[in-house]
Amino acid sequence: MDKHILMTISDDYSALQAVRFAAGFFGNTQSLHLTLLYVASNPKAGLSESEIIQNYGNLNRREAQTKEQAQSALDKAEELLILKKFPHNNIHKKITFKQLGTAHDIIQEGLTGMYDAIALGRRGLSRLEELIHDSVSNQIFNTPMDIPLWICRNQAKPAPHVLLCTDGSPASLRCADHVGFMLKDDPLHEITILHIVTGMSSVTPAEAIASARNMLNENGIPANRIKEKTVQGRNSAEAIVKLAQEGGYGVVAMGRTGRGETRSLHLLGSVSMNMLKNLDFATLWISH
Repeated sequence: MDKHILMTISDDYSALQAVRFAAGFFGNTQSLHLTLLYVASNPKAGLSESEIIQNYGNLNRREAQTKEQAQSALDKAEELLILKKFPHNNIHKKITFKQLGTAHDIIQEGLTGMYDAIALGRRGLSRLEELIHDSVSNQIFNTPMDIPLWICRNQAKPAPHVLLCTDGSPASLRCADHVGFMLKDDPLHEITILHIVTGMSSVTPAEAIASARNMLNENGIPANRIKEKTVQGRNSAEAIVKLAQEGGYGVVAMGRTGRGETRSLHLLGSVSMNMLKNLDFATLWISH
């Protein structure tokens, strides 16, 4: 079954991080389709109908220049993918003018386009910048939605293996389902199911791991590609980052706690936010 990923592109260097990740991580690209989306600034934003009519010629020229700039960025991303032997027919390019704001427009495209994930690049930010920077990735990360989100960092060559974190929550099981679906046809990838024992979970480690394993099995991941790990830790985020770095994982996958879940599961929500801030050497896959 084909998979379809929405990848955001801009003139920012970090916008190519998602493209570099896809080009370097997946071994089987024949069934993987990528739509490269450029959300361009809208020259007509905030103008009345009379102002648009009055400045019609100038606005059209600015719109054409913006499209040319966007097309150049998309072509650069496409060239990078083709250079990495990505099938040309699997690459789709789309330019849209900003309507509701970049983050909202990306989410809207993700929902209407029936994509299997939204992939974003993310710059490294200082602590002070994190406090004041309302980035696109932050906005999308904090918006509950059905589509998994990939936050990609600057990885020269992404390691092939995945650290799948689970606490038995619905969000973490949806993430396990996503990991299984994306990687079932790609035997290059090994998946380690990780459970952090904190004393706050309502399920046993064995139950949490078994549920995640079942999700992988249902997607066709064979037993020889699945490992299990249980560790004790007061600070789940620190433990995950340490294990991911020591194990050389290219992807850390987990659930993002949403509304309506129990208090004990809100711990994972704070863990995923800490991972967004501190995981700077691997790609983060999040499911709500």
